[in-house]
Amino acid sequence: MSGRFCARVCCGERATAILLINAQELSAQIVGIHEDTGIAGVPLCRAHADAIVVPLGWTLSDSRPPADEFEPELVLIDDASSDSSEAFRLPEMEEEAEDDMEDAAVGEVPPLLSRAFRAAGLD
Repeated sequence: MSGRFCARVCCGERATAILLINAQELSAQIVGIHEDTGIAGVPLCRAHADAIVVPLGWTLSDSRPPADEFEPELVLIDDASSDSSEAFRLPEMEEEAEDDMEDAAVGEVPPLLSRAFRAAGLD
């Protein structure tokens, strides 16, 4: 893995590509970070390299190797708690919150919500 980081402001990801710009030919090229180009370029992480857009009239070529396929992370679930009714049960509401909801008439703002509006200066 490369020791270089992405040159974009506030990005702390490791660089996976280098952006090479040739203003005389109105072209830009994205190459893999491990290619020895002999030319200084802008190191970029995969996300920022994928988002590169060149000005109208310029050409952009991307000679990076294809990205690895996404493999979702598998999570093991305890067989003892695999009852489907337990897996998607909503958390219990506190009695006070239930009472507030029952007391509020249709179209009326519940007390908890009105307090939030007041705190945000939206009342």
